[in-house]
Amino acid sequence: MKDGYKLMGFQYEFTGSLYSLGQIPRCKVAMLDHLKPGDKLLIAGVGHGTEAIEAARRGVDVTAVDISKTMLKYMQKKIDRARLDKPIRMINNDILEEHHPQEFDMVMANYFLNVFSREKMLKILTHLTTFVKPGGAMVIGDFTLPHEGGKFYKAFQTIYWYFAATFYWATADNAIHPIYNYPALLKSLGFEIEEIKNFKMLGMNCHRSILGRKKAESGSAGQKQTRAGTTA
Repeated sequence: MKDGYKLMGFQYEFTGSLYSLGQIPRCKVAMLDHLKPGDKLLIAGVGHGTEAIEAARRGVDVTAVDISKTMLKYMQKKIDRARLDKPIRMINNDILEEHHPQEFDMVMANYFLNVFSREKMLKILTHLTTFVKPGGAMVIGDFTLPHEGGKFYKAFQTIYWYFAATFYWATADNAIHPIYNYPALLKSLGFEIEEIKNFKMLGMNCHRSILGRKKAESGSAGQKQTRAGTTA
């Protein structure tokens, strides 16, 4: 398995926090309030494990998957410092080789799907949604799609994303592409958008966490029930 972060993985968490003025760590943990102790959470592309460690502190049963041994090495160092009472299951594997049908109350993909070209991103996102239990949640934290405010506002959001994308293209061979419209993609996969939390830089929305709720089956006919209500 290719480890694109072998040389640059050591700086990943620090650089992200600095570049976002602390908003990326906040975005990663934003939707953990939807979980309770004993719930099952899978995190794809876990990186240094900010949200995994916080979830474990709250008593959540965490499975963390990353293809990069480098990332998991630095995550383990954070776990050792945290001295958690609840262990985290860590898996070094390609997420497409993992199969957990309807196993998790929540699946998270924070700043992970943007690594890939649109075709591969769609394949991975579709695969991840199969891990979610009926009634469970799919959470995506990422850069905000430029869609509001004036020309300067949208230009700043766009440049801000492409600067980061170019840096990781040069250092980790990530794909360069426009910001993906995750709410629309989740809706197309049968999820209801329940909540969106925005995180500002210089007064502008630059990061957001999106929670989509999978429709819950009920009754012998498999009728669908939904939990709706969007917070912008």
